[in-house]
Amino acid sequence: MVLDCTDKLLDNWRRKPSEKIHTDIVQQCQNLFLSIFGYIGFDYDLETLNDDGTENNNELTQEFQYKMSLFQMVSYSPRFLSKIYVNLSRRYRRSQAIINKYLNQITEQELKESPESRAERKRTCLIASLVSSLQEDEKAEAMKNESDKKGTNISLKSIKNYNL
Repeated sequence: MVLDCTDKLLDNWRRKPSEKIHTDIVQQCQNLFLSIFGYIGFDYDLETLNDDGTENNNELTQEFQYKMSLFQMVSYSPRFLSKIYVNLSRRYRRSQAIINKYLNQITEQELKESPESRAERKRTCLIASLVSSLQEDEKAEAMKNESDKKGTNISLKSIKNYNL
């Protein structure tokens, strides 16, 4: 995935005139990171490496880009100011709600997949790996011997309640 995404970025650079390649290399590297993150984490194309010159209208991508810019801002700010901003910002809460909505949809879609399909994809997709290791019944799983337990000690509820 990393190589495929990097090759796509390099191909985009080769098609552009040489003076345009390095004009916004930080943004292009962030887009590369987001593309890799989307594919490995969720098997989802965030469409950050498209070379059509238009702004990305994918809502999830826009929110991840906002989170990256926020991370840059708070990493240079005093910790207490960062906490105040995050706690009071409507934009941050809106972004978190949108990301959670998409992640819940991706998780629900993954749950609808057959176990065979999930098992096939769990080597290349983190969400497929996590969903395939979910315990259906936590109480019944807790009663089993340690050697008979399946998967991780997480449930669907804990995944849905996790915030990025």
